[in-house]
Order: sequence, then structure tokens, then C-alpha cells
Amino acid sequence: MNKTIIYILLTPMLMACNTKNDVSKWTDGQINEWFNQSEWVQLTMKPDSSINKRLFVEQNILNPASWQAALKFMKESDFNSMKLGRYELADDGTYANIEEYLTKDTAHFEAHRKFIDIQYLAKGKEYIYVTPIDNKRNREVTPYDDTKDITFFDEDNYSKHLLSSENFLVLFPSDGHKPCMKVDSNEVVRKIVVKIPVSK
Repeated sequence: MNKTIIYILLTPMLMACNTKNDVSKWTDGQINEWFNQSEWVQLTMKPDSSINKRLFVEQNILNPASWQAALKFMKESDFNSMKLGRYELADDGTYANIEEYLTKDTAHFEAHRKFIDIQYLAKGKEYIYVTPIDNKRNREVTPYDDTKDITFFDEDNYSKHLLSSENFLVLFPSDGHKPCMKVDSNEVVRKIVVKIPVSK
């Protein structure tokens, strides 16, 4: 039985337990099983190994309509031929931005409280630095702006992840991140950022 059929059969059963409390009780094996049989691993671009699978599965189950809309957008879009700008994906505020910019030599970390980011590059490559949110350790640069859902800070300890057309990152509110960083030299990249509201 192939993965698609297994996913179709398992999804209704798994979504029957669709509260945060239920998902929080899943074993790591159950989380991995859901993740590995989902359509997300069948995309042309692959989920980065850094993704927090437990949060990823939990949010997919708590808000399936918006995550399915995001998946459809990632799966069916020809990003290199699309116009730059904002695309509305679901009526709960889920949307995507397509933008082009020159990668940077330096930047501040940023974090969001209301939205989860799916970040993907249709063209070029960049590093994204990721660090856990730690109010005692992170050095605030700009206080949190509720309207823009963003804060900026500096941090010396982080992991570095290469983003390209081959993979995508998913960044949760617990993931401070510094995107847009150059790899070998500054280059123009085309980035897709899908923003999905956090479900609680």
C-alpha cells in the first residue's frame, strides 16, 4: 500500500483526536508516522530536517483547512512566473507573500507571536539563522509590535540553515530567526513566505 493511500486512510482517524490535548499525548512514533505519511513530504521541495515535527503535526491537525490551503499553494504554484505581492489563501488570515531581494551581510533576529512562517526560495539560496526565544538571553532591539506581529533582537547562539529551491523551513513563535543572509556572495533571491495563524 503506497504512502498516499495510507495517508488518506489514516488522516480521518488522526483528525478525530483533534484537540491540542490529544495531540500532546501522541508518542514521537505517532508524530513521525503522521509527518512521514503526509503530503508535505511528497512536495518537490522537501521539509527541512530542522522542523519541529510535533508542533508541525499539532498545528496541521488544529487548523487543517488553512494548512491544506498552504499545501495546495506550495504544490500547485509556479512561483517563478507569478507576480510579486500578497496572495490570500484562507479566510482566517492565512496568506503568502512573494518577494525578491538581495541577500544581506547582516541583520537582526525576528520573531512572531500570531503567525507561523513557511519559508521557501524559488530562486537562489540564503542562510536562515534560527535560535530559541529566550527573554533572558535575547537582546531586544525593537519591542514587539502587535499590529505587525514582529519583534527584533540580537543573539549570539544560533543554528544556520541553508534555504534553496530544494527545501522549506517552518518557523514557529518559539523560533527566533534571521532570514535573508548571504551564502557565498550577495545574490537576488525569490522568496515565498506563507503565514498561517497559530491555533491554540
